[in-house]
Amino acid sequence: YSLRSYFLTNRWGSQHWCAREAFYLFGHEIGVRYEPETIALLLEWARLSKSVGWWAPWDGICFVSDRPREVHFDGERRLHCEAGPAVRYSDGWGCHAWHGTRVPAPWIEDKGSVSPADILRHKNMEQRRAGTEIFGWAKILQSLGARTVNEDSDPEIGALIEVDLPDVGPSRFVRVRCGTGREFAIGVPPDITSALDGHAWIAGIQTEDFIKPEVRS
Repeated sequence: YSLRSYFLTNRWGSQHWCAREAFYLFGHEIGVRYEPETIALLLEWARLSKSVGWWAPWDGICFVSDRPREVHFDGERRLHCEAGPAVRYSDGWGCHAWHGTRVPAPWIEDKGSVSPADILRHKNMEQRRAGTEIFGWAKILQSLGARTVNEDSDPEIGALIEVDLPDVGPSRFVRVRCGTGREFAIGVPPDITSALDGHAWIAGIQTEDFIKPEVRS
């Protein structure tokens, strides 16, 4: 612990923590005058921040971490990758993320080894939510032995199902087929008694006012 504390007194964040460099360089760019030695050091500091990760200088040696080789984002610039690490370094280390939420690597790269029940028992609720998006409620519910409460004759209205979720208990979902042929499951309140009632609840209207869309996306 003492060695760690000693080391952390002399480290610099570079690209990960560059607010001071940006602040003082902004002053330089708008005309603030610095001493020649000061501006020379500032420009070197900025060059480091644009080229390396964390670094720690000591007498005779400097520890420098590389910048990541790959960084993937979704449309909202959140860390995200559906096929591998969202951030990958040259030595192979990285981290996996789903729309900004960090998730275990097997959830992305080895789904066959992951039990849906394990996802629903995950302690971190935000990671649990991400896991259900990755695997899809339809697949998760099927693996947990969902029971059909009501089934509509129209597959696009689907079925109302009930399943015992870990740490939650009996929960109800509308399982429906979209216009592309894929199956989805959407959670509904426990007092919903039919698939049609579930669709109306999702739309925020009364069942008698619900009209099935002509085109389902």
